[in-house]
Amino acid sequence: MNLQFRLTIDQSDSRKKLKPYSDKIILSPSILSQIIDQIPESELPHPLIFKITNIDDYSKSAYVGVKEFSATEDNTIILPNVIYDKLNSPNEVRIELQQHIPKATSLKLKPCHFYSNITNWKFFLENKLNQYYTTLTNKDTLIIEDDNLRYELIIDEINNESEKRITACIIDTDITLDLIPLSDKIANEQLLEFNSSPYNKITEIERSITIHGLKSFLNPKFVPNIYKIDLLNRKGDFVISIKNCKYDPKDLDTVVNIDFIVGLDKFVTLENFNYSTMDEDLSVERKLARNGHTDGRKIVQVCLNEDLILSKLQRMKNEDSDETEQNYLYLIPFTWDTDADVEIEIYDQATDEEEDIDMNEGEDSRECPNCLKPIPKQQFPLHETFCLRNNVRCTKCNSVFLKKIPDYHWHCDKCVEFYANTPLLEFKHKKLHHMGPYTCHSCPSTDTYDNFFELVIGHKARLCPAKLHQCRFCHLVVPQEESTYQDRFENLTHHENSCGNKTNECYKCGKILRTKDFKKHIKLHDLEKLEFNQMNKIIFNKCCNENCIRLIKSEDPGNELGLCDICYGPLYIQQNDPNHLKLQIRIERKYMIQLSKGCGNHWCNNEYCKTGNKRQIEGKSFRELMELLNQKLFKFIISPRLPINKSQVELSASANKMWFCVNESVSNKKVLFDLLKSEGEYEEEIIYKAINDNNDEYSIRSWLQENGISRDQKI
Repeated sequence: MNLQFRLTIDQSDSRKKLKPYSDKIILSPSILSQIIDQIPESELPHPLIFKITNIDDYSKSAYVGVKEFSATEDNTIILPNVIYDKLNSPNEVRIELQQHIPKATSLKLKPCHFYSNITNWKFFLENKLNQYYTTLTNKDTLIIEDDNLRYELIIDEINNESEKRITACIIDTDITLDLIPLSDKIANEQLLEFNSSPYNKITEIERSITIHGLKSFLNPKFVPNIYKIDLLNRKGDFVISIKNCKYDPKDLDTVVNIDFIVGLDKFVTLENFNYSTMDEDLSVERKLARNGHTDGRKIVQVCLNEDLILSKLQRMKNEDSDETEQNYLYLIPFTWDTDADVEIEIYDQATDEEEDIDMNEGEDSRECPNCLKPIPKQQFPLHETFCLRNNVRCTKCNSVFLKKIPDYHWHCDKCVEFYANTPLLEFKHKKLHHMGPYTCHSCPSTDTYDNFFELVIGHKARLCPAKLHQCRFCHLVVPQEESTYQDRFENLTHHENSCGNKTNECYKCGKILRTKDFKKHIKLHDLEKLEFNQMNKIIFNKCCNENCIRLIKSEDPGNELGLCDICYGPLYIQQNDPNHLKLQIRIERKYMIQLSKGCGNHWCNNEYCKTGNKRQIEGKSFRELMELLNQKLFKFIISPRLPINKSQVELSASANKMWFCVNESVSNKKVLFDLLKSEGEYEEEIIYKAINDNNDEYSIRSWLQENGISRDQKI
């Protein structure tokens, strides 16, 4: 059916409703009514695609989709800028409904430039493409504008057609995407950028690591080296320490110059972290002044019960382990001034944490009134004479110096207790605490902070809308955006909460679900699987023939021996047998035929059959076979109580066991059962269920993977 409409271009501000780079138009509700009236609902195409043509120039045309039917006037159409320009700025257009546009199955794109901020084109296009376009045409230039950035890509091939100029729909279809560089130059730029990115070469620290030539972050060539620490390998609280390999107690700059920061994710930066050693300089200096010794280590203590860590580990449990690195802390070491060789060490706080040691502990000592150090009484007169003559004490901080207080000794006017004995420490303190007010330049927030740590740890590391993170649903590196109470309740960022509202189909039951609810939904299937496995154990009832794999269903008529119908068939008679003597005779006859003559089947694996176990059975006399039957095999039959067993006080088993020969298919399945059981992955009951419901090994293993619970699987 040919549906055409002649419409006037709406030049009002309504065009602002549309994204400038898009093929989605706005039509009036009357056009939708006419389409519905003329086309049956079952034949209505989805999505609605129109061919739009300039009335004044029929050579200018394009294919468009519909964003909404909300145009105020019946004969008007609102076009996005890119379509308006493509049609050569028309005043009137003709639109024609298209009912046979093919679906896109494969797509090959060439980026026109190198875009370093896009780490995964597949997820980026999957997330953005449907928002902007309904159809794509071969050899056109695809433009996407996102966060004030413009991305241009050439459509090189659609549905494996590279020469023909075809148009295909990209809505509600699975597309195989292939991205190729426009030129060798762009490919080389992309490769160099990928290799130079610190996020692609993160090194794990297990116990300690030595870094040579660590550079200052003020160096223009500074590229941060990122290291990670696995939280799951830690048994309790632990300490991360950094030490200058050339530490000199007389040169405090060897301590002040080195630092590291620790963040909860791999996008940690010098302005986005949760822990740091930048406030540890004074504590090292005070240890040196108090004890006369220190190894120059600066430390960060990590408590696994801290809210930040607990929230991180809980988030890890809620995500797929192969799609996230939530079990790591990320660390960046750096220097302030000169290059340095440093050692980073991780140790348990309970056993290895450094303690302050008083060199004179336990000795009879006196405090020197000049330097305030405890001095042994025997040495006190000599020390006091020397100290009063040579040492000078600062009255503000009690620091002791030889002869005079040096010019580099500095006290902070704003922080009463802070002092510095090195210009670098003075510079660091002013930079971190007194260069404020500190504000965030990455987001619209106008909040001010008294010091750098309040800004970074309190705002940028957690709350800042501009903080980058990798979305767990679309896998794109994007800002987390301003969070709401609903986002915090679900432990998601605002972007993730919005992105997780997209729907997907459950591969097990076909139900349409929100992406963020998918994991919870799969857990329901896991619980159903667990219930199925537990119920299978409760109702488990297998044929007591050890060579048979058949399960006896609860609705099947039973027999006293607990055999399946096939195995019990040769033993069945209609005669009354209250003492079970006739049953005993039939069992004895069947066993003796097996032991003396064998079943004659080449597939037989019955250990109590001459054919299946020729090595053990052949050569035994009739008397030996009778003894084997009467003294062993009959003892495994406890119900019903056969006449031969009535004199036995104790039998060999708690349930019946018999060894009758079976047909070839059952024998082969028994071999497969023994193989699956030896692998130790699944319990016997569920293996028997799988073998009874399937015929070949592939289908049995597939059934077990779908319905069984392996021994190491946690639900």
